[in-house]
Amino acid sequence: MRPLMRNEIVQIASRPLRAIRSGRFWLSPVVARLSPRHGMMMDSYRHEEEGRYAEALETWTALKRPVSSKDQAFRHTLRAARLEQKAGHYAEAVASFSMLHALNPGDQRVARGLESASLRAARLAQSEGRWLEACRMWAAFGRATARREKCRRNLRDCARYVAQSADSAQKIMDAIEAWGLLRAIDPESREARHGLEWCHVSLARAAERDGDEAAARRCWNALLEVAPGDRRALDGLERLGAAAR
Repeated sequence: MRPLMRNEIVQIASRPLRAIRSGRFWLSPVVARLSPRHGMMMDSYRHEEEGRYAEALETWTALKRPVSSKDQAFRHTLRAARLEQKAGHYAEAVASFSMLHALNPGDQRVARGLESASLRAARLAQSEGRWLEACRMWAAFGRATARREKCRRNLRDCARYVAQSADSAQKIMDAIEAWGLLRAIDPESREARHGLEWCHVSLARAAERDGDEAAARRCWNALLEVAPGDRRALDGLERLGAAAR
């Protein structure tokens, strides 16, 4: 028996599934010729074994996602999400895991993947000063983890950084998103409610100064959703109504 075949037999015997999946057996070239799709699948697993995660991901995503069953589509997306994380594409991994989590909230493989990927993505965004992105990643972390206090604490800190730079309409909108993410995780947060109130008041008053009555009305009504009966919002809507008469 030639040495190469002997080594392949030993490898298959020790780890049969992995060896077959990655195409490390003597019939793999034949399989690849007969089914290019399976050849690409074997290439992807082999790249992963060798630590070439970006190449494994590229090869895997080049495959047309199977649609013959929901289970096959799930497994294909789950592997893509795991490869995205291994390749360091944390935001993409969070998006993939989040989609799977929405469809399969009880699947622990998905929950663990989302928790791990979002934690890495949040830490990376924080280290680079991308505070709104960090808020989004901590919110994703909160959907998958039991460590709620860790999530609230970090999301609150990141939201504060977003709010500190809210010196334009767009940045105020960013702050609204950040405080809204915190409020979704912690509905009782007074800081999130006060932050949202300030943002909506600021935008409403700016819209009134600019003569944009429709935008002002939207902002005052948004304030009422956060703080029902707020006098500032009621007075603002009354002013707009009087101006329209």
